[in-house]
Amino acid sequence: MASPEVALTLLSGSVGHQVVIVGPSLGTRVERLWSMAAGLLSGYRVIGWDLPGHGRSAPVTQSFTTKELADAVLRAVDTVVGADTPLRYAGDSFGGCVGLQLVLDHPDRVAAAAILCSGAKIATAEVWRERVDLVRRKGLAPVQQASAERWFGDRVKARPTDESRAVVDELADVDAASYCAACEALGEFDVRDRLSGIQVPLLAVAGSDDLVTTPEQNRELAGQTPGARFEVLPGVGHLAPLEDPAATVALLEQHFGKESSG
Repeated sequence: MASPEVALTLLSGSVGHQVVIVGPSLGTRVERLWSMAAGLLSGYRVIGWDLPGHGRSAPVTQSFTTKELADAVLRAVDTVVGADTPLRYAGDSFGGCVGLQLVLDHPDRVAAAAILCSGAKIATAEVWRERVDLVRRKGLAPVQQASAERWFGDRVKARPTDESRAVVDELADVDAASYCAACEALGEFDVRDRLSGIQVPLLAVAGSDDLVTTPEQNRELAGQTPGARFEVLPGVGHLAPLEDPAATVALLEQHFGKESSG
């Protein structure tokens, strides 16, 4: 395995503001997923990272683990903001998995974390193997076609937006080999037995309509993590920052505000 490299994008704020790192869902560009929410998150320097082969990040030719990806994110961030800067972190789906990995492996670097529409384990290894096999045989077209149904809650399904259409369209631009490598990393990811050791303030947010990482799964994640909070966003599916940026930001501001002295 070779450690992946990730590219960062400044989404809002400037030097001198407290730093929030935001992470993407599989198949999405962080700029598309998080830009609206970042614009509402005042008083913070919001920096997003892209998965390998997505958005600004270069493709990979070898497999990687979620731990290696989390380490790569932290390396990239430290290069920009410095290794002594306290970080707040918010990640959706795979981005949430990376957040859990960061608070487990680097608790000294993360002041608070929000895990959105994610889990300590997402689906089964068999599900991810089947996804990889599908993409290797037919490309990303079948995944793209299913995404509108899998990603969005009732609100967006009833009234699609320019942003919801664009995030699906952009899946066609993802590097297929890198997408498969990310699926393999998710298939191996499982930190359920480590949640009790998390000491960083944690917020678990679920979409009420999320069929991928259900409210019940997120409630269980919070219940197994000391001091964690659990919240549900009504009418939201799997992409909370894009589907309801205002409600997402309200939860983040409340959570990160408790750590504002850092």
